[in-house]
Amino acid sequence: MKKILINIICVTLFLFFLTGCSITDKKNEEELMKEKTYTEMQFIEDAVFNITNKYAKGEYIKDDDIEWDSILDDEKKINEVLETIILDLSEMNISKENLVLLSNELNNLLAITINEDEEQLIISLQKLYGLVPKFLNEFSDDKNSIKDKELKEIVLLSFGFANIENWEESKININNAINKYNEMMNDVDYMKERSYSLNKVYVLLGEIKNAIESENLELVKLKFVNFIEKT
Repeated sequence: MKKILINIICVTLFLFFLTGCSITDKKNEEELMKEKTYTEMQFIEDAVFNITNKYAKGEYIKDDDIEWDSILDDEKKINEVLETIILDLSEMNISKENLVLLSNELNNLLAITINEDEEQLIISLQKLYGLVPKFLNEFSDDKNSIKDKELKEIVLLSFGFANIENWEESKININNAINKYNEMMNDVDYMKERSYSLNKVYVLLGEIKNAIESENLELVKLKFVNFIEKT
């Protein structure tokens, strides 16, 4: 009887160990998938701002003409990994409607570039980028990083309107960005982690606002690039 009892305890402990390992492994897999998908969102962000910054710096210009094929090549880098990104986002329970939206926004961007539609280029990039914080809100615990990306989204929209010289909308959106900054300043958790950088962000936003107020597009481009590179 004693031997049977010992065997039962041993089997119970063994099963408990296996179950514990299974739960731990599942949690590790979920965290790894979150990290992978976060990295993919960061890839989209980096690709978008690589294009916008090169455009603002005039790096796509040759002989006074835009090299649209070069822009298209940079956009295709996102397209090449889109299928994998969509599969991973689906694992994060992003809705089918939003996954279709991601595909559509990228397709729209590619079409705009193929059609050499400069007026819509930055606005289309902003729509694509706007999905990054939207999706991250669904699965990421890094809320402060999401706030940073939401601020960049508004600044990018402001730049998009400035680029087509719709100064009123550009001014509205840079003021929206400043309001977003003020919200972040009042967020205790954000301030604990990001207080060191907020003064810099305030100065950079002020420089963009002044450039937009002057309605000087070349100056806006300069200040926009400065903001993105330093935040």
